[in-house]
Amino acid sequence: MITHTGIVHRTLFPSLLWRMPGKKVYLTFDDGPHPTATETVLDALKRHDVRATFFLTGKNIPGREQIVRRIEDEGHSIGIHAYNHTRSMAFSKHRTTEEIRRTAELISTVVRQKVRLFRPPFGFFSWNTIAAAREQGYLLVMWSCLTGDFRLHSNESVVKNSLEQLSYGSILVFHDNDLTQDTIANLLDIVIPQIRQRGFEFGAIR
Repeated sequence: MITHTGIVHRTLFPSLLWRMPGKKVYLTFDDGPHPTATETVLDALKRHDVRATFFLTGKNIPGREQIVRRIEDEGHSIGIHAYNHTRSMAFSKHRTTEEIRRTAELISTVVRQKVRLFRPPFGFFSWNTIAAAREQGYLLVMWSCLTGDFRLHSNESVVKNSLEQLSYGSILVFHDNDLTQDTIANLLDIVIPQIRQRGFEFGAIR
């Protein structure tokens, strides 16, 4: 069972997406849709003309469909972050399959894009997780940088984490949830210009 990620895991599991090809940087957001955090993230991305990728938690979608529509309407891509945000699904292929399927059904009633990206909650995965995603035709997306925004560190600390190993194709993880709702907009207003100053452009994972 994999509970965290590093260079060894990237070597052992090359079929998972750890970074993108090409010369762009990819901002990703886990845990939404959130009534406050996701809206502030979308506002910040719009201010900076950035496209990103949102991994949605199925149980958060009912009642927030308009936020999901806005994600698509503003040119961002959407992935699945399971229905329930729990590590325990990694122990069961059947449970993982159902978590993906249930979330996919919800998303399909709201947006037009074909969703084929999956990121397991907490990045916690097993061979069951990989098999369940593959059999349903999903690309299992991990990351090259976990920024630590959810730990409520200072903006300076999170920005440092975001920049210190930045390279072409980097996939950065941020969060739009209860923990980040009061900090994520200011953080993005700082980190996006600094990434641009280093000569990088932004993209959404497709």
